[in-house]
Amino acid sequence: MLDLVDLLLLRRGIPADDRTIASRRIDGVPTAKVIYFLPWHTPFAFARHAGFIPLDFLACYEMPTAIVSSEPALCVQAMLGLVGDAERLLASRGLGEDAVIVGLSVGSYPATYLANRIGARLCSVASADRGDLAIWESPATSIVKRRAMHKGYELSHYSDALVGTHPADNLGGIGAGSVFVMGDRDPYVPSRCKTGLALAIEKRAAMPKSSNFAQDISRH
Repeated sequence: MLDLVDLLLLRRGIPADDRTIASRRIDGVPTAKVIYFLPWHTPFAFARHAGFIPLDFLACYEMPTAIVSSEPALCVQAMLGLVGDAERLLASRGLGEDAVIVGLSVGSYPATYLANRIGARLCSVASADRGDLAIWESPATSIVKRRAMHKGYELSHYSDALVGTHPADNLGGIGAGSVFVMGDRDPYVPSRCKTGLALAIEKRAAMPKSSNFAQDISRH
């Protein structure tokens, strides 16, 4: 799957618009407990055809283009918009800790944040530990980085804007049985971001009162 996500990024190109915070939600089975957050600029139809969405779901979200933006503050606004909508939907169905939140690639950013907020199980695929480093160092986002630099932004601006929202900082409240899938050969998640996430997961598992945190790190 990880290689297919990488190929998708290469072939579909980078959106010219990286400032739109509105997202598209595809509603599924009303009684389902699964929420999907898709990879960056990945249409639902493609994701379904490629087998990215094998489970019955309550809702599946396409990422807004601003989730990876040349304006640092918009990255956070886009993420919080996704999380807010999903959280309201889950609450309307009486779901919280019994929900399952699945994040694929960039979709793992809102997925981790949401799962941590509500105590749900998380399935995180191809995540980085920090969003600022992922945007600044990943080959997949190099065009967005150049746009940001042209506007006068530096890595420090992303670090300031995204503080407190990074996946590595939002593991304390996720549910037991959460799963993390990382690719050893994934060229689009910087090595130190993968290492940082693995260390954060291990630290979370070693914390007091963490006996119910059943981490599962799978590498491909």
